[in-house]
Parts: sequence; structure tokens; C-alpha cells
Amino acid sequence: MLPQKPKKPSFIIKNTYFVKQYTMPVLREGSVWYIEFYAFDPAVNKLRRKRIKINRIRGIAKRRAYARDVMRRITQQLSEGWNPWVEKDCSNLITMAEMLSKYEQYVDKMFNENNYRKQTYASYKSYLKNLSDYINKNAPIYYLYQFDKGYITRFLDHIFLERDNGARTRNNYLSWLAVLCGWCVDHNFLQFKPTDGIAFINKRIIKKQREIIPLATVKRINAWLSANDPHFLLACQLLYNCFIRPVEMTRLTINMINIKEQTITIPAEASKNHETMVITIPQKVLTTARNLGIFEHEGSCFIFSNRLRPGRTMIDTVVFRHHWDAVRNALKLKKEYQFYSLKDTGITEMLDSKLASITVRDQARHSSLAITELYTRHLGKANKEILNWQGSL
Repeated sequence: MLPQKPKKPSFIIKNTYFVKQYTMPVLREGSVWYIEFYAFDPAVNKLRRKRIKINRIRGIAKRRAYARDVMRRITQQLSEGWNPWVEKDCSNLITMAEMLSKYEQYVDKMFNENNYRKQTYASYKSYLKNLSDYINKNAPIYYLYQFDKGYITRFLDHIFLERDNGARTRNNYLSWLAVLCGWCVDHNFLQFKPTDGIAFINKRIIKKQREIIPLATVKRINAWLSANDPHFLLACQLLYNCFIRPVEMTRLTINMINIKEQTITIPAEASKNHETMVITIPQKVLTTARNLGIFEHEGSCFIFSNRLRPGRTMIDTVVFRHHWDAVRNALKLKKEYQFYSLKDTGITEMLDSKLASITVRDQARHSSLAITELYTRHLGKANKEILNWQGSL
């Protein structure tokens, strides 16, 4: 059986064959004896001549013997990747193309073995592609040693200024670059992380792209969903009242709901925080689920599958965004009113209605709601204050 052809990487850094180009060393005899060869210099982007004088060796026979030994060692070093124009230890020299290809294989394997969430995987692949495009089209580099602090800073400026992305996106790229450089250090490709010392843009000056939704608008959304998209209404209620994240909702199965206790248990493997948590489900949300016939399906079914009905297929969070876009277009809502705004709005309404902040914190699983509070143990039972909660959605 023939071996399978290796998978071609999704990106290619062009012209990397130049990096290892060189000529065989030769001896030049004359008034000045020297060994001459050419090697690729990344700084000038072309082959550059290197000369090593050997006049200090006395005697023609000894000089030629010495030259043969030096040329043999140079040839071996060149074949192993050594470059005379790189001012570093070249014993483990690696090209950018080789490093990025190995890292992409690593990312693919981590995803295939369920160590990366789909969203994380998609983000990493996007970052890889954009970095590769920048190297190809904007600022070619060949060796990994050229991927230094200055180069990374220029790439971040390209993302933030030239591509006109927000500060949050620029910070996300920096976080990923730190992960990439840490991986290079772990694999002995780099001695230290060149991202060290590059500052994040202060989160306090980053304006959120989403806004709290006025309660009058929330009621309009409720009415429209009740008439036009009741299954998405359930998803919105879970986000608004139970603060269950979209990615967690895609993993919810019917048997995670305890009708008698009126709770939802999100196991560690389904939780974004990798912790098992028990959340109170208000009566009005349970009523919506009953009216939709959710509990008539097998407990192992996902609550939201194809067409947001219960089923065996796990959906992507993008499905929720598509449904939300339909709501926003129908009601002509601001673009700042995003699907995740429902969580922010639900938390705000609970706090404004004088529910205890510790109660809201437990329901939201969000420490910032009670920064000054000590950690409170979850009892695994429904909270009476939330059971009869009658929010706007």
C-alpha cells in the first residue's frame, strides 16, 4: 500500500527556497588566498559573497590542506542550515514557513482531539492566515529569528491601523501571538518570547461593541419572537434569565433540566469555564419549554439542534446569530443590540429590581457582579427569588 500524501498546509510563505540557497565553497589562490562562497542574506534579500582569508597558514601544501578541511566543514554546516549572515547560534535554525507549518499541524491535532473549541480553532486558523498574508505581501521574512519584538509590533500596527480593526481585536492578536511564541519556546525554536514587553491596549478605554437593550425594546423582541420564532425565544430566555452562554446552549441536552427542582445542571464538559454548575430556571422559561414540547423528546437530545428544534446534531453558535439578525432586521434595532446584549440586559434588570447581588452572581456565574463578596458555595437547588422572576423577556 502506497503511503498517503501529506496534507498540504492551508498557507504557504512564498520564496522560502531562497533561504537555504548557497554555493559550494571554493579556494581562490593569488596574492591573497581565501575561501569564497555565497549564502542567502535575509537582510538584503539576495545571495551575498562570503570570504575567509587563510594567508596566515604558512606553506602552500599546509595552506591547501587547511583550506580543504575548512571547506568540508563549511559545506556540512551550510547543508544543515547554518548561515554566516545570521548573528545567532544557527544550530537549531528554522524558517518561518517550517515553524508555521508545524504549528498549524499542532493546532489541527488539538482540535481533532477535542482540546480546542471550534471557535478557538477557527480564530487560530484565521490568525495564522493573516500572519502568513502579512509575511507574503507586506514584510517578507524567512528565518524565525527575524520574528522579533519589532516585527511583531509592526504586524500589530498593521492589524490595528492599516486594517482599521478595533483595540479588542488587536489585543486578541497579541494574546494569540504570545501563545504562538510560547509554543516556539517549548519546542526550542526560540530562547524567549519576543512578545514579552508588548503592552495590551488598556481595556478601560475599549468601548464595548454591544449595548444594554432598553426594557421597552426587550418587550418588543419578546412579542415578535412569540409570534414568529418561538424556539429562538427559548434560547433568548435562557440567555436573558439563566445567563447561559451561546456556546453552552449548543451543548445543552434535555436531561440537564431537572423539572422537579427547576434547575439546569451544566456539566464541566459542557461549561465554558470547565466547572459543573447548577442554575435556577424561572417558571416562565420552563413554561416556554413545555409549550414547545421540548420534554416530549428523549433526554439525550440537544435542546437546540437543526432549526433550533431538539435533535441529535450539535449546531454552531453562528445559528443563533443568524436568528438574531432576523429579529434585528425585522424590528430595525441598532447594530449595538447584539444577541449577547440579552445577557447584559438580564443581569442589569435583576440588579435594578433589587435582587441580592450575590443571588445574581450565582445565577450569572460571573465574579464581577460581587467583587467585594467572598466566594459563596452553590447548594445545587433552585433559588426562590429567581423561580418566580418575571423579567421583560
